[in-house]
Amino acid sequence: MNGVELTDGQIKEIKDRENINKAYGDAVNYLSYQLRTEKEIKDYLYKKEYHRDAVDDVIVRLEKLHYLDDGNYAKSFINTQLRTTANGPKIIEQKLHQKGVPDNIIQDKLFEIDEDTLIENATEFAKKQARKQKRASFSQMLTKIKQGLYQKGYNNEIIEEALKDLELEPDEDDELEKLRKLVQKVEHRYDKPEKLIKYLMTKGFHFDEIKKVLSEDSDN
Repeated sequence: MNGVELTDGQIKEIKDRENINKAYGDAVNYLSYQLRTEKEIKDYLYKKEYHRDAVDDVIVRLEKLHYLDDGNYAKSFINTQLRTTANGPKIIEQKLHQKGVPDNIIQDKLFEIDEDTLIENATEFAKKQARKQKRASFSQMLTKIKQGLYQKGYNNEIIEEALKDLELEPDEDDELEKLRKLVQKVEHRYDKPEKLIKYLMTKGFHFDEIKKVLSEDSDN
């Protein structure tokens, strides 16, 4: 075969194969750091300016070798999120969509989450929120906790279970003391009692409590 010249078609075929092998090597190297989704691999290879045919070929090879599996990726990602963050299902779902995992896979894997794990995580997050709101009224503290849990991606059912586990109860003496401190801090801002009362009610304190504390203040 020595001295036989290759045709343009054969040269192109060789170059294409070399290009695919190079793309495959880059993809495997990219995967060696952590699991990736199909979309992440494609985006990475396109960024390196590989042709679509080469990228598609690499994806098929990786899937056959089980190096690439969006189902396994989603399961691993969800477990990591539940173990290391306070994120609930809605936030996890958003993150998986951003990584290009197909919706049907996301929904299947989210369905497998143990509800007790969600309640446990939500309760732990709620405890931290309660500690942050120790100066707030009981009503405002509950509102802040619920808002925080909702923003973290938990649904109403999980939120209610978490709050039930916390067994939070208002303490009348504690509420009055919080209110007294707040009055001392802000009363100078208001020239009329009704404006002060309105402000204090927006902070979750009840009208009767406010009247009681303000009457104490006027008696002194």
